[in-house]
Amino acid sequence: MVKKLLVILLLFIGIRTFAEDTKFTMKAPGIVSAGDQFSLTLMLNAKGEDLRMPKIENFDILMGPSVSQSRSFQSVNGKMTQSISYTYTYILRANKVGTYSISPAAIKSKRKIYESNSISIEVIQGRKPATNSSNNQQGTTASTSKDNLFIQFETDKKSVFKGEMINTTFKLYSRVNLSIVDQTLPSLEGFWTQDIDIPSADQTRTQEAVDGVIYNVYTLQKKVLIPQQTGTLTIEPAEMVFNIQQRVRSQNVFDDFFGSVQNIKTEVKSKPIPITVKELPSTPQGFKGAVGKFSVTSSIDKASITANEAITLKVRVDGNGNLKHINPFDFNFPPDFEVYDAKTSYNFKASESGIIGSTTFEQIFIPRFAGDYTIPAQKFVYFEPRSKTYKTVYTKQFDIHVERGADDQNTTVVSSLSKENLKFIGEDIRYIKQDDLNLSKMNNTFFGSTLFYASFAGSLLAFILLILFQKKRLRENSNLALMRNKKASKMARKHLKAAAVCVKNNNKDEFFDALLKAFWGYLSDKLTLPFSELSRDNARTTLAQYSVDETTIEEFISVVDTCEMAKFAPTAVSDSIDELYKKGSKLIARFEKQIRKKAQ
Repeated sequence: MVKKLLVILLLFIGIRTFAEDTKFTMKAPGIVSAGDQFSLTLMLNAKGEDLRMPKIENFDILMGPSVSQSRSFQSVNGKMTQSISYTYTYILRANKVGTYSISPAAIKSKRKIYESNSISIEVIQGRKPATNSSNNQQGTTASTSKDNLFIQFETDKKSVFKGEMINTTFKLYSRVNLSIVDQTLPSLEGFWTQDIDIPSADQTRTQEAVDGVIYNVYTLQKKVLIPQQTGTLTIEPAEMVFNIQQRVRSQNVFDDFFGSVQNIKTEVKSKPIPITVKELPSTPQGFKGAVGKFSVTSSIDKASITANEAITLKVRVDGNGNLKHINPFDFNFPPDFEVYDAKTSYNFKASESGIIGSTTFEQIFIPRFAGDYTIPAQKFVYFEPRSKTYKTVYTKQFDIHVERGADDQNTTVVSSLSKENLKFIGEDIRYIKQDDLNLSKMNNTFFGSTLFYASFAGSLLAFILLILFQKKRLRENSNLALMRNKKASKMARKHLKAAAVCVKNNNKDEFFDALLKAFWGYLSDKLTLPFSELSRDNARTTLAQYSVDETTIEEFISVVDTCEMAKFAPTAVSDSIDELYKKGSKLIARFEKQIRKKAQ
């Protein structure tokens, strides 16, 4: 007992409240349809009182505020810290079309008044998407029209010069639950391409309105394209195959009662995009294909040496453009210089502003005789698309003084040798042991022994227990909701176990599917909801009805979004699957605790 009290005391001393600035933030969707309901949440990372909301016009307040509280603990360098969060949730309904601002709210905390941020919400005149309904022999209804799902490329330019940069974005617009099966992206023939890293802000889904319909939008890919030939180049259509979850309606009454879902394979194709590539204006002397906006710096590491010493000439081209296609400079070296080929290195990054960075050339040369030499300045000509003109910049002129060497022989040897040590492996023979072995035969028999009778009695007892278990199982199966509720946690652990195996084997594709199955399967069984009716909004509403706190719900939505984004654009996801697995396990444990508490 004393030891337990000591451990609790040490734990209490080791935990301290995580000190951070008090933050009060307001969040809501950026775009909604007139007549639709949505959540407005205010989050405070401290205990507050006397919440003062601004006057909310053009929106009906249907409910709120509902208040939830959450705490989290973490260990940093062996020290336990905790953070607390309070969430105030309002349910609003948009009244009329327009763009409206909601002023900051205010709350009192720690004897101070804190104001939240203001938000802007666009209300559009929504419309119900048209659906293409096709009934097969079993009565499957599929809504796979363009109003529910489509993909498209977006480009910032449709007409460019040869060598000029084009930014492209590949997006998925969806209103249905789906998973990717296969994809064929265009080869982009005639273009040089460079991938753009998708910022963390774009890794989660966004919402956009297209012709009065609000879509969940996923940015799958961003690239910079540089055309390598003139004429009309076409970004060919991308083709993707999805499994869309649809509810199956059967003539069997019992099948309809229990609900059935099947995946409808759907092919989606983007539209081709023609790009007009123009020839550059009449090129001046010295132009070698650089297109963009650049500057040049140059230097040598030594200006005064003795004969047969090496000098390194470095030229760096900085700017925004086709840096990968800039060729080394042709310097006019004196004939007595021994000159080596230039070494080229690149340091650039692609972004929505284009390819920005530098290309560096390092060239080694060796003067063989004493004297004073000059390396003339070299011009660099590039085409600037914005002004549609050619620009010229210059390197420095280098004056070099070479003194006679200590010896009379003005020769040297420059070499780069790579030696590899030889390894001799001895081969030893492990001989088979040939000594006589003493073997003895065991005459003991199993039948009639004590172990035999114990095994017989154990088998009989196991058979009786099996019969009793089967009767109990049949009774429980008669109550469908109870059966699904009890199996929810078990099925979730099964999928989490599969996800853990994927983490161990670093199998990302199967990991995200297993984690999503764990979440959706658990909620379907635990909340007694048909799988086909599960969606983010439905899950959010139902979990709130079961008094699950807002922070847990938001973490659940965040993990689901990350998993679905990973299926479409794996390189866009920065979170490790190990961290996602830990988050998923903790979330299901919290669901189990909070939902069970509500049921009681």
